[in-house]
Amino acid sequence: MSKIKKTVESLVIGDRLSRKKISYFLLFINVITSAAVSIYIPCLKHMAIDLNTTNALMQMTIVAHLIGEFLGRILCGPLIDIYGFRAIILPSLTISILGHLGCMISESLLFFIVMRFIQAVGASVVYIVSQSIINETFDEKGKNSVMGILELYQPIAWILSPFAGSIIMEVSNWRLSFLVLALAQMIGIVFFKAYPANSHKKKRIRFSFSIIIQDYKSILKNSVFVIYALIPGLFAGGYMIFATSCPFICSQFYAGSSGNIAIFSTIPLFFYIIATFAYRIVVDRFGVKIARRVGTSVYAFFGIYLSYLVIFDIHWSPRILLILMCIQCFGSAFLVPVSVLKALQNSAILSTNIGASTVVIFRNLIMSFCISAGVKFNSSITTIMACIFITVATIILLITTRKFLRSRANRKICK
Repeated sequence: MSKIKKTVESLVIGDRLSRKKISYFLLFINVITSAAVSIYIPCLKHMAIDLNTTNALMQMTIVAHLIGEFLGRILCGPLIDIYGFRAIILPSLTISILGHLGCMISESLLFFIVMRFIQAVGASVVYIVSQSIINETFDEKGKNSVMGILELYQPIAWILSPFAGSIIMEVSNWRLSFLVLALAQMIGIVFFKAYPANSHKKKRIRFSFSIIIQDYKSILKNSVFVIYALIPGLFAGGYMIFATSCPFICSQFYAGSSGNIAIFSTIPLFFYIIATFAYRIVVDRFGVKIARRVGTSVYAFFGIYLSYLVIFDIHWSPRILLILMCIQCFGSAFLVPVSVLKALQNSAILSTNIGASTVVIFRNLIMSFCISAGVKFNSSITTIMACIFITVATIILLITTRKFLRSRANRKICK
């Protein structure tokens, strides 16, 4: 273990390439964590048979995961403030691994749901701890670049996990998926245990729910923080409206096979991944302000193009919808990492960890709402585009509001 610790320490204080290795490891462990949500979706039918239940009740396992993630993320930020991230991440990942192993050996739906909840509570800490490591390890310019890599975790997980689940199902059965996830998180335990302890001082001497509630109230009073914290969730929500509507779109216009649905829904995510590397180049060469302007300009073009289609072209097609979603994902690759870091900067006076928890809580809530909206309003492609346009328009409105609040604050300072 001492050799591993020395290796990790050399990565932390080493050159730029070594720091890239840290960022890609954080991406890996977050992809594994996020993949746990959907890796078994292709196996739901077989799981329902094995657990002696129905497909409809199997959907409750996803709800159990979302609830566990939500509760875990509310608590993990304040707990990291008190004890430091190393003291929280190791037991949390252990709990998550036990949850995965429990899912693997489940023989009833109730036991499986309980294990899914436990696994989600433990895994909910990973993203918050990753942000803590980025804040401690990298300088201001490096943070923006690495955050762009970290924010790839969700698109990559959305693309790969269903296909990985299908492959595992062909090779063995659905239980192997949870064993693979548990083994991957064991690698995370080795890394985080060897990672040098942060120079964190306890903010409070005891745990108190009343103080936690007060901290969240304080951070939500910061209007600029709230604006930046909402933007990542709105992007994810806009995409989820599109993704949950893909089965309807493909069945209406194409053959509707699972392969067509998967390809159609993941093309925009590939644009997001490509744009992320473009974002890093822009940040390294021209700075964060230029990257933010690029993202805002792309979103503005999205709005103008959609308005043009509404006015002059009443015929909607899947091809147009796909083009618009690719544009949105390209703009989001520039705005999401910038927004996350700006939100954390505005929460730093109170706690960046509580700020990070709030960002992902917002994202979960908005995604859940948009998934429900996508399921309800899948009767017409025009309605789907209207929902997505609302999310994009809200992002542009939030950016404009942020500028207004900042200018008003500057006027107050001048007076």
